[in-house]
Amino acid sequence: MEQPHWNAELMDDLSFVMREASICGLGQAAPNPMDSVRRYFPHEVQEAAP
Repeated sequence: MEQPHWNAELMDDLSFVMREASICGLGQAAPNPMDSVRRYFPHEVQEAAP
């Protein structure tokens, strides 16, 4: 989160793996804050160009 540029593709991959690999609800919900920031406040974060 502290990086000036976010790699959107990597963030999506990590969110997917965390949801699929976790056996508890807390692990499955862990990526929700980052996903919400990217979904509802895209103008607040700069994503790195591929």
